[in-house]
Amino acid sequence: MTVSYNTHYRKDNPNGITPPNPDGDRDIVAHITKHRGMKTPYTSVSEVQNSINHFSGILYKTEPNQIINDKHKFKAHSELMNELRSIILTSSKKERIYAQRAFMLANRAKEALIEWEFILDTVKKKDRIKWCYNHIQKYFQRV
Repeated sequence: MTVSYNTHYRKDNPNGITPPNPDGDRDIVAHITKHRGMKTPYTSVSEVQNSINHFSGILYKTEPNQIINDKHKFKAHSELMNELRSIILTSSKKERIYAQRAFMLANRAKEALIEWEFILDTVKKKDRIKWCYNHIQKYFQRV
């Protein structure tokens, strides 16, 4: 069974979408609570345009189905919330506090995550973020 997703949105820089760091921290709680931007391999998007009005920047839209068709991973809002619930239930007290904060923030923004799956074997480590910047822009259009 193939799942089809609606258009998702993101607010970002007028010059383009902030690139992920493919070598960055793969902790979704840290991504949501601390590292938004270039420190993780994720890009946050929202299924509801109005839920991201508190973010600054230019509004972009993306089609998750295109991202998935190109072999990247897409974690829908409901999947992300289920994963955060699981982390809350299984973590230590300190980790649970961050996970609860992430849950609240992700819920408010109706957040979903894109995890980019680029093959970077031939790209020098120092060039990877710039390379990713150039390769993710095609998935986003200004609204």
